[in-house]
Amino acid sequence: MYSVIDIETTGLNRYKDNITFIGVELHKDLESNKKKVYIFDWGLKYDRKSFKALCKRLKENKVKTVFQNGKFDTLFIEVKTGIKLPISEDVMLMGTAYDLAAEHGLKKMAQTYLGVTDWDIKNKEKLSGNKETVVPYLKCDLKYTWKLFVFFQERLTPQQDKVYKKLLMPAYKMYRSVERTGIYMDEEGFRTVQKKYKDLETEKLNKLKAKYDINWNSTAQKADALFNKDKEALPILKVTPKGAPSADASVCKRLAASGYEIPQLLLEYSAANTLNKMFLNRWGEDAAFDGRLHPSFNLTNVISGRTSCNNPNLQQVPRTKDVRGIFTAPKGRVFFEADYSQLELRIAAHYANEPTMLRIYAEGGDIHTETARVMTGGREPTKEERGKAKAVNFGFLYGMLAKKFVDYAYDSYGQVFTRAEAEAYRNAFFAKYARLLPWHKEQEELCEALGGVPNMFGRFRKLPNIYSEDRYERLSAVRRAINTPVQGTGSDILLSAAIEVQKTLGPEGLTIVGTVHDSILGEMPESEADWMVKEIHRIMAHPKLLDDFGVELKVALEADVGVGPWGTH
Repeated sequence: MYSVIDIETTGLNRYKDNITFIGVELHKDLESNKKKVYIFDWGLKYDRKSFKALCKRLKENKVKTVFQNGKFDTLFIEVKTGIKLPISEDVMLMGTAYDLAAEHGLKKMAQTYLGVTDWDIKNKEKLSGNKETVVPYLKCDLKYTWKLFVFFQERLTPQQDKVYKKLLMPAYKMYRSVERTGIYMDEEGFRTVQKKYKDLETEKLNKLKAKYDINWNSTAQKADALFNKDKEALPILKVTPKGAPSADASVCKRLAASGYEIPQLLLEYSAANTLNKMFLNRWGEDAAFDGRLHPSFNLTNVISGRTSCNNPNLQQVPRTKDVRGIFTAPKGRVFFEADYSQLELRIAAHYANEPTMLRIYAEGGDIHTETARVMTGGREPTKEERGKAKAVNFGFLYGMLAKKFVDYAYDSYGQVFTRAEAEAYRNAFFAKYARLLPWHKEQEELCEALGGVPNMFGRFRKLPNIYSEDRYERLSAVRRAINTPVQGTGSDILLSAAIEVQKTLGPEGLTIVGTVHDSILGEMPESEADWMVKEIHRIMAHPKLLDDFGVELKVALEADVGVGPWGTH
């Protein structure tokens, strides 16, 4: 027996908002057309009691639950009722396994795969709790969640089903635990850092106002102050699509590097303003419920197969020690970050079968240092020179041209290259790692043959623009054919490790509190840290799921595990 469950709420925050209705649709099996539909009005005490009684019966009879984005529904229900519903099946994940590049929202999938018309209602009506409009809408959600479940059950290939059951579903449940736990925030440290950057923003804005009393957040007014010949009359380095002088961050960086005062002030003001607006101004309120932030992690909305995060986005928290250091662990526990070392470069070395890269890793070497030696003529590089090599490696790995690289290196790494240097280093890079360019061509040809590319876990990304007559569209598809398998495989390796770390060490007291790109964030009992760190190293070196999916890397995986507040190690 199956139970399709969906909820309607007054908002997306399970701590602040409320449930309005819960719908349950019962099916005996996949073939039967008979169903029972229950709608529980959460404003009625009797309905709340009836829903809890139904949940008890479903559990006793081992009825499988079917959701669309069940992580959201089950966490909301848990906070409001204390009931921890299992997620047996989730059509959002099934849709992701079926077609990585498609949209995975319920309405869009139902329109695409079932051919139904959109039944959506205005957001204001959804949040209102109005029975006349919300209940018919809720019934449609239940109906098409079930129909999509049946559709995917019939059509998922064995490989897609394996991705769904062995990778996506375990990762999804792991993230449900992560979101339930949240990441602990040092309240006193937060207040200190919050005041620091609020004062800094005010200080920089006052200095800018002293120069020109304008709205420094206005793109037009900012550009006028910088480039108007009657004001600062600074050199125009770039124009907007409409032909106006651009004062974006990359322009300000270059002007500041040339010694101009106002662009430097603008960068400092903008950094503090963005940090406050995106993070610090909201973290206090976000953590008010239990002293922890509870971000949402998403497996289904990045078409390369990578994860994303929102509300708030931990993956965009600046690498500023005092800001990241706010996140730690409560007394008796310690925070840890387990970060894969050069994961993307290692996977690219495997895909390209690049002998020099493979040799460097086999000997325990460092690609950034080796590339830097090329740039220094063989001399042991300085820390600064290794930093420049890092930009070279990540810039040219997927074939970036020298002209674009000059801006990329400066904007992403703060490294200055002339066009001539970029050309020379690009040539030297592909001479040293000579299998990379042939691999790029092989990926292009593979994409042409298949209409897309798989990663090592068998996840396939469709790239129809590979057949486009538009040169830009085709080149964009080629770039994705090269970087998607690497980045998607890296993400799946991290997920495999996080699933196993939680499964193995969770019963011993370890909790994962987030993932950021190639790293796992978590906390563990202080008294158990020594042996747990060793276990994390062991698991990340070879997660068991690699064997299940037949992933055999030509390079060793290595991870660094730092213990202490985030960003301080």
